[in-house]
Amino acid sequence: MAANAMNWPAALWPRQAHFSPTAQSRTGGLSLNGSEQVTVSDAGRWQARVTVAIRGEETNLALRAFLAQMGGRAGTVLVPKVDAYRPADINGRVLSQVFAAGYDDGTPQDGNGFNFDLSGFGQQENLVAQIAANASAGSTRVLISTDGSVGPRPGHYFGVGQRIYLASHVWQEEEGDPADVQFWPRLRSAADLGSPAILDRPVCLMRFATDEEGQEALSRRGSGIVTFNMVEAI
Repeated sequence: MAANAMNWPAALWPRQAHFSPTAQSRTGGLSLNGSEQVTVSDAGRWQARVTVAIRGEETNLALRAFLAQMGGRAGTVLVPKVDAYRPADINGRVLSQVFAAGYDDGTPQDGNGFNFDLSGFGQQENLVAQIAANASAGSTRVLISTDGSVGPRPGHYFGVGQRIYLASHVWQEEEGDPADVQFWPRLRSAADLGSPAILDRPVCLMRFATDEEGQEALSRRGSGIVTFNMVEAI
């Protein structure tokens, strides 16, 4: 299933992608004396509400193609989580800015060359964080080492593979050690030593919540706001 997942269409880049957890706890109900025991559920997963602005031929055609490609709830897509409060490096730059080329003296920042379009924005993936110890599927803690960035803090989203996680606690045993990160939900698959930890723009493997997603009526000129309700594909 994951191998067939497609990337989110560039022409339909979300105006907003709000992620929220669901099914975090479970209970057997009230006992005879009225008490209730609530425990953490292993069945917790992400849900997301993604809004997209549709205007003009390009986005209209992209929307039609996207709905056809998804095939209702049968298809899967990698939903991006773009957050205003992302981890930054020691100079306060978010990671997508770290590898941007400079303009003043023609000397690129961090030793990278100018891009072919001279935009000053990096167009290659750069590994700035990685898993520092093997973690098995089902784990809720992982070690992350970084290269010049601050690393995740409690409340930051991060990604491992095609899954997104939310850091709840972060600490170091000693200064300079990898960050020990406790997170939700449980690790969907094993994370091997040296594999990338995605701090800047993680994605989540998801599918439509219903077959009717994206069916909002547009204006006569094909303009409007379309909302997709998504659930994590497990």
